[in-house]
Amino acid sequence: MDTPIQIGSRPAAGVKHSTLEWVLIILPFAWLWFHLIDNLRLQWTTDPQYSYGLVVPLLTAGLLLRRWQRVSGDSPQSGEFKASVWAAVLVVFLVFFYFPTRLLEEAVPEWRPIGWLLAIETIVITLYGILLLKGRAGVASYAFPICFFLTAVPWPTFFEQPIIQQLSRINAAMVVNVLGVIGVPAIQHGNIIEVSTGLVGINDACSGIRSLQSSLMISLFFGEFYFMKWPRRIFLVLAGFILAMFFNICRTSILTDIAAKKGIGAVAQYHDETGMTVLLACTATLWGVSYLASIFPKPSAATKPAADLPRHQNSSAQNFPAARFLAISLIIWVVVVEAGVQLWYHIRESKIDPGPSWSLVLPDDNPTFRPLPDTPEEHTLLRFDDGKQGQWQASDGTFWQAYYFNWLPGRVAGYLAKRHTPDVCLPATGLTMAAGPALTVLDINNLKLPFRCYVFTGPGGPFQVFQCHWEPGIQDETYAHESSRFNLIRGIWAGRGNKGQKVIEIVMTGYTDSDAAREALERELRRMIKVEPPKLN
Repeated sequence: MDTPIQIGSRPAAGVKHSTLEWVLIILPFAWLWFHLIDNLRLQWTTDPQYSYGLVVPLLTAGLLLRRWQRVSGDSPQSGEFKASVWAAVLVVFLVFFYFPTRLLEEAVPEWRPIGWLLAIETIVITLYGILLLKGRAGVASYAFPICFFLTAVPWPTFFEQPIIQQLSRINAAMVVNVLGVIGVPAIQHGNIIEVSTGLVGINDACSGIRSLQSSLMISLFFGEFYFMKWPRRIFLVLAGFILAMFFNICRTSILTDIAAKKGIGAVAQYHDETGMTVLLACTATLWGVSYLASIFPKPSAATKPAADLPRHQNSSAQNFPAARFLAISLIIWVVVVEAGVQLWYHIRESKIDPGPSWSLVLPDDNPTFRPLPDTPEEHTLLRFDDGKQGQWQASDGTFWQAYYFNWLPGRVAGYLAKRHTPDVCLPATGLTMAAGPALTVLDINNLKLPFRCYVFTGPGGPFQVFQCHWEPGIQDETYAHESSRFNLIRGIWAGRGNKGQKVIEIVMTGYTDSDAAREALERELRRMIKVEPPKLN
């Protein structure tokens, strides 16, 4: 199977193809890239960690243009074009696998492996098209600029979260040391820094993960832009990581110092400006390092430049008929897949019962109740349509804090409602998860609410945490068997999860017994949950 196979003879040099033929070939690849970018755009615009992804398509196009200008002057040669059977088998497999990928994407667009599946399928199919048109030399020339796009694909959560937590703790520890040197007292609590005026949180965007990811993207871009050899590119990536961590520590130190001297509220006034200044400084420094690495030490005349990859054997298409056949097949298959996906979900979702309409009313009649304002950061991260939060002391002396968020129907609803869970967010505040998540379905005023129960430990004692993620049309037995893998299958069968979402999260302190906390939660919710009567037709 490793023996190359001849899939067509290369046309003679100078053979011209009509504009319509080239449009026909480009069209399916353009659709795959458009759909990939549209899928990732949701995370680029809602997750500050990946906001840099918005410029990556433009940078990818620039690298492709620069590479094309470098190799487009090759003279045509004669010969036959051959390709491996394995390449064709891989492409056929990925083309057919595009259908289940689209089914999953419609149901759970927030699942990050979907972005990687779409990216791998799009990139490999594109490279195979280049293989047909420009041969193996063309693939060698354009592979890196095309694969550069992967820097904008969000990392899977199971891989990203441990890195975030570790970088956050390193960042907080370094900032505490810096503040000690300049005479500002500070204490670290996990990802939280305590100063005299209050607590400063090291959220995901300030943890260093965004700096790490964007510096990786910038380092790889400049390495390709200057056509560096691989040792220099690796050096540039390491330099980018060091610079990103350094500037991020500088940023957090400045903001924490401001919080210590002017109060916690002053951080918001300087947060964005400081972040932009540090980002520009890091980018400019990395650009300077890249330029110096590209010219020093100057390569000798006998040394072959890194970018002198095998040149194209001809300037015309090597196997245009095969490329045209691939394009037509892709067009037909994409139409079939899109029509099939839309038809499937239209049939499934037409059977969904939207369920009752309800809302959460906080106990503002309690004398100890204090509403908590929504912060701009919460709106940026969650983009909910309606939200309320507050804290109070119950009659038994326990302390409660409640959050309620509502997303109206739309694609963004399912994605943002599921993004933040207690087991991901609370450890960042220095708490340790001791138990959970355990599922309990509460019947509140004839409304079934699935709560995930957690127990966290911290300086204030045990914290009983209950989170409910509710969406219309989900049956009770679904909650009883719900898991990450099961959600993928259920999403395909039940619908796309874009009919609206609601999230309730309640944190209690003062309870040492989880059963007693759950009983208290049920009693309180009977007063707080307001179910609207069904509308008469």
